[in-house]
Amino acid sequence: MQSHSGRFLALILAGATQLGAQPFARSSMTEERVVSPAETGVVAATGVSFVPIQFRHDSGIRPFVPVMMNGKTFLLMVHANAKLYAMTTHANAGSIGLSHLGKTSDYGISSSGHVSDLGRTDTTLALLQVGAAKSSDVTLTVFEIPQTPKTDGMLGIDWLRDEHVIVDYDSYRIGIPANAEASKSEDEGLLLRGYLAHRMTWDPAVKGFYVMCQINGVSARLGISTVAETVVDSVFARGAGFELGPVVDQNGGPKGALVDSFLFKHQVSIVLDGQSTAPAQPLSWDLSAYSSVPRPSGPHDDGYLGAEFMLANQAIIDFGTETLFIAVQK
Repeated sequence: MQSHSGRFLALILAGATQLGAQPFARSSMTEERVVSPAETGVVAATGVSFVPIQFRHDSGIRPFVPVMMNGKTFLLMVHANAKLYAMTTHANAGSIGLSHLGKTSDYGISSSGHVSDLGRTDTTLALLQVGAAKSSDVTLTVFEIPQTPKTDGMLGIDWLRDEHVIVDYDSYRIGIPANAEASKSEDEGLLLRGYLAHRMTWDPAVKGFYVMCQINGVSARLGISTVAETVVDSVFARGAGFELGPVVDQNGGPKGALVDSFLFKHQVSIVLDGQSTAPAQPLSWDLSAYSSVPRPSGPHDDGYLGAEFMLANQAIIDFGTETLFIAVQK
């Protein structure tokens, strides 16, 4: 989980109006009414239920969607780096009838560098609804995250895979297909409209997808994220000869660590399977220190492609077909 303290992933798109597209919304969305999933879900002829994304700028750009949990509506972040199904805070869990949950580990922060005494635990959520899609008796993880601004929780990688979710950074929406044929139809439409497809690889040890790419000609394995900036691990970056610029923030990890966040000194080119993408100026910090874990000895991500990369490249991530679609740069 990436912390919210401080500043806390062929033929070209022809400009057709996209079903369910919404204006690009910033942090002012936190003051607006949270509409219910039933109000936002639009089912296309292809059999995909679309829900508009509400974007916030909080340590980078982050996508949120309205979600109903046990009959109550919340606004949850769509977070592929969160290694869970769905997550909320203890207060929110109590408001939907889930209380006295106990504590299984020391995890979660109340503010940057401060581990919450409430800890982390899992419970069973009777009903979760996003758009027209409903899931019963799913795992809800409960721990604390900073509440400036107020954040209800997250939908994690397990939900994204289980529901075969399509995250569309061009039309600012997520799609939940009714079946495999609906996913296939959406993907075929993207190819016809000008996208190039890149196969993502699932790493069960990391519990995440990644792609191999070239950063200024240097081979790198970058995880697929749905939130924030493009990030390159600082140990990898220095070893690869990338010049890091100033420290722009301190990031607070989920177990209380505080690590310096550097801005790359220069923009870099990122190439996937021979396809050039929009220039990027990544952030860089020690990903292992941030997570309070030892440096990995085996295969691991050297960073990740975040929401800012996805928006700049009008990317669409299909977690069902395990494909990253990127528009051709003009």
